[in-house]
Amino acid sequence: MNTFIKIIKKLYWLGFLGLAGTFLHLPGLKLFYLFFLLAIIDFVLSFAIVLKTETRNESVNSLKFLFQNIGILLGIPFIYLRNLFRLPNIQNYEPEVLYQLPFEGCWTVANGGITRETSHSWGVCSQRYAYDFYIQENGRTFHSDGKNVTDYFCYGKPILAPADGTVVEIKNRFDDTPLPEKIEAVCSASDVRGNYIVLRHSGHEYSTIAHIKKDSFCVSVGENVRRGQLLACCGNSGNTSEPHIHFQVQQGKSFLFSASLPIHFTKITKHTGSSANSCLSAGDIAENLN
Repeated sequence: MNTFIKIIKKLYWLGFLGLAGTFLHLPGLKLFYLFFLLAIIDFVLSFAIVLKTETRNESVNSLKFLFQNIGILLGIPFIYLRNLFRLPNIQNYEPEVLYQLPFEGCWTVANGGITRETSHSWGVCSQRYAYDFYIQENGRTFHSDGKNVTDYFCYGKPILAPADGTVVEIKNRFDDTPLPEKIEAVCSASDVRGNYIVLRHSGHEYSTIAHIKKDSFCVSVGENVRRGQLLACCGNSGNTSEPHIHFQVQQGKSFLFSASLPIHFTKITKHTGSSANSCLSAGDIAENLN
């Protein structure tokens, strides 16, 4: 790739021969203006390399974060077109896989649901049916003063495979995001997900689990995993206000260009709301059946 870019950088200077064609009225030389298009290719490829490069440079990471958010917005019309303006919903989508909760014990749905009112991010169709989970005890998510990530009940807790599948992507490079002074989502990483794992469960169902603790992964890309298998531990990496698990199921591997899918849970116990519903909503407390 770098060699190709070096060649392009040399070739696009031939575009100046087009100026000679303009001044000398030689149509053949004017065709050399086309070499200036290589400058655009050079910019795009160089930018792609920057985005893929692992770096601690804050300016580069801020740029990556910005363009990921732009990508999320640009992904919305793509997802609509891909689905012919008929996005998957709880009425029209027939799940290929039933899922368990990606953790042990009782956790609370901090954010998420299957309706516009309860949705994690209804307008962002790549995350429409995502869930955020944390652990609450007596209405609190932490002990002590909550100024350290280790104060939070869910921090470091095991993350489990929600269904059988294959690991197709892992990101493991971000430290925990420092906790903000007030309750708001902040991000010290160049990726909103922080550290994450993507599993392929079927031809058209993939799951993403995000905000994972750095260096806690127990599996690797290409590995087949079983439902309930230990994957990693809950952390506070990425765009987050406090430690929690972000869990979503999507049409494909791409976080930006895959529609979020309603998650149908199986073999779980809900301690709030209707136990007959296989979906969850914000405020529900649930756990897997043993």
